[in-house]
Amino acid sequence: MVVISRGAFLKAAAATAAATILAGCSTGSNDESTSNSSVESGPYTVKHAFGETTFDSVPQKIAVVQFWQNPDALLSLGVVPVGAPIVSWGGNDNQSTPWFDKKLEELGGEQPTRYDETDGPNYEELAKLEPDAIFSPYGDMSQEIYDKLTEIAPVVPAPEGVGSWAASWQQTVEMAGKMLKKEDDAKKVIEDTEKQLKDKAAEYENLQGATFIAGAFDNKQNTFGAYTSSDARPRFFSLMGMELAPYIKEHEGGADSFFVNVSAEVIDQLEADAVWAWTETEEDIQKTKDNKLFAQMPALKNDAVVFESDKTFGLALSATSPLSLLWAVNETDVLDNMSKAVENTKKAA
Repeated sequence: MVVISRGAFLKAAAATAAATILAGCSTGSNDESTSNSSVESGPYTVKHAFGETTFDSVPQKIAVVQFWQNPDALLSLGVVPVGAPIVSWGGNDNQSTPWFDKKLEELGGEQPTRYDETDGPNYEELAKLEPDAIFSPYGDMSQEIYDKLTEIAPVVPAPEGVGSWAASWQQTVEMAGKMLKKEDDAKKVIEDTEKQLKDKAAEYENLQGATFIAGAFDNKQNTFGAYTSSDARPRFFSLMGMELAPYIKEHEGGADSFFVNVSAEVIDQLEADAVWAWTETEEDIQKTKDNKLFAQMPALKNDAVVFESDKTFGLALSATSPLSLLWAVNETDVLDNMSKAVENTKKAA
């Protein structure tokens, strides 16, 4: 069994995805004259993982580094970023996401300028936008990257004590609220989102207290990679009232580890009422079902594995935000499928 850190895995994943794959910052539009005009101006400081950033007034043009969570957090507070990275994996024709576009339409805003971040922050394109601030609480942020970004504009990275790729969507929204001086609004967005998610989950009584595992089968290595409680996917299912399976709880590492590799020899110990498994293709699903080394997984025996290959949905659960989570529960059948999986386990008992 191997425990993999979040940073190591996501850097590799970003490289793999990259191989396959002028709007103002405003409230409801891209006209700077309307953006944050109702917020009292004056110097204020935002504390974060790299120290603190002081603003003389609320930034009007905000560029985003890392498309996971960060653009959505701004938009959930009614603020359209001046620039945001291209969504290359799981994105749509707008180089965006359906949940971002839906909220953008509600606000009457225009698409932000998009730039490629295949090789990391696009310093040149960011500088062209002449932003008042750069927002990036979630993603890969080192001291070197932070210092280079501050040469362009004041930066708001992860909260104090939070490392790369570790900020929850709630923390990202909170940081947006602090930067925009909309802390009460941020709190309300978080509370409203959590309430809507819990209300939706309550419609599925058999999910409450049911155990789950989220991960992916590797037919080449004959292993199963299970996400730990530090990862966004288990956090989502936990918010739906489910409980992470005991085996994963017992074998997960510290806060920085989010992925546990389980060999086929012990896969029979992965007891859970339902398993959510990411897969690249439909062909891979059949390979998994035909793999005799995986046959001892209880959920496979019970027809309680929910396979998912839609990249947009995969992104929604990975890059969690108020916008993506509500889209996932309202526009997809993930809860229906997990509910059926739990029922199949009960029938097999």
